[in-house]
Amino acid sequence: MNFSALNRPLFLAANYPPHRAWKFCSLWVGLTVLGCGLAMISIPAEPTRITPYVVGAAVGLLQGSMLRLGASGTVRWTLATMLGVVLSSMVRPYIAFHSSLIMGGAVGGVIVGGIQGLVFYTQIPGMAWWVLVQVISGAVSWGLGWSILSSVTRAIGHTTTGLILAGSVAIAMMWGISATMTAMVMYRLLALRHGRRTPLPPPEL
Repeated sequence: MNFSALNRPLFLAANYPPHRAWKFCSLWVGLTVLGCGLAMISIPAEPTRITPYVVGAAVGLLQGSMLRLGASGTVRWTLATMLGVVLSSMVRPYIAFHSSLIMGGAVGGVIVGGIQGLVFYTQIPGMAWWVLVQVISGAVSWGLGWSILSSVTRAIGHTTTGLILAGSVAIAMMWGISATMTAMVMYRLLALRHGRRTPLPPPEL
């Protein structure tokens, strides 16, 4: 990955048509949470080995539809996201157990963002920014999500229904926090891509 892309004027990029920034960010967060919610509804009540596959695929599909990279781009974003979520679900609990929840979330962000960045570094300029913000959002969302889950669990008791409900809400909240933190960065990255592909106007005579 070309980390010299960190020098790009990320937050000075022109607006990315056809969405305004607030609309893109709202859709990015909404579709991310929707994908997570649909995934949690479609799988059995108790978490299984297929949970990361379903969540990663659902979230990746809805996010990929906003990148405007065609059907192949949507499919590749979906697969990259699913692979990242699956791998991070294997590594993150181990890191969290031996270190901290925040560190576990950061490692998960490295895995998910790194895979997405490697797959799209030639199509979306500045993907090093994406990896960086995924690390930060992973640490914040993982730490906050599990803290809220612990508080809710203590409040409602350790019943089976309560644990399932609290767990589902916490997972959706983690994805929502992460999407909120990454939405504007993705918007600006797509703005850079659009600016690179848009030809300059002819000089005035």
